[in-house]
Amino acid sequence: MENNDHNNINDYAKLSEEERELYKQFKHKLTMQSARAQIKKLEYNLADITAGLSALKTACSDASNLALGGICVAPSFVKPCAVFLGSASNRKSALVACISYPNGGDTTDIKVKAVKRAIKDGADEVEVTAPIAQIRDGNFSYVKREFKKLRSAAKKRSLRISAECELLTKHELMRLCMLAADCRINSVKAASGAYGSDEMQVIADVRSAVKDKCTIKAEGISNVAQLSAAVDMGAGVVGCKNAPAMARYILATAENDAM
Repeated sequence: MENNDHNNINDYAKLSEEERELYKQFKHKLTMQSARAQIKKLEYNLADITAGLSALKTACSDASNLALGGICVAPSFVKPCAVFLGSASNRKSALVACISYPNGGDTTDIKVKAVKRAIKDGADEVEVTAPIAQIRDGNFSYVKREFKKLRSAAKKRSLRISAECELLTKHELMRLCMLAADCRINSVKAASGAYGSDEMQVIADVRSAVKDKCTIKAEGISNVAQLSAAVDMGAGVVGCKNAPAMARYILATAENDAM
């Protein structure tokens, strides 16, 4: 290992100034590509925002400028945010409608109508909270029927089910995830706080249940270390409320590392 490092140093020393500059540019390009790929996994969670349209306009601008993976908003904000983000074909960040947040207590018919309306208003994806009360009662036939109707309503759009894990036992979460996979749900959102387990264990459990039939969204991430750990555990998307700040930190760190 030491010999390889020594050889690399000697090889670099033999380079001309022009070759060193090209190498520096190549290293910078790779470092920044890696940083942007990491940022693309971030979703800006604004589903429970209490601020008005001016704050959402700024949030959409941040999401686009930083090329975040997506921005999650309540159904009533989908239409204006679709305008802020621009036409769907040119968006740098996906617009995600969060429906029946936070406990999934709406009837299936209301959720279906909300999914169709969100898509009509410009949502790229929909994230629907699972019917927590029905799951706690063990009424999984209801859950399965709802998932199938939601899948039909979403058509070709990506459909994510929010598990709200802190309200479920491990058994309930596993049953929910297996049903989601069977009903061709695209993704499952898993948050920390479930049955006393940390975020990484929850991701591992969800991954085991869906068996690669669904992607996984981790929620509640607050720093880059947690982001990296969640991705390593199998999360394809990571939601957080400070996504722009985290993205800027990732870019700044990458710039420094590349120098």
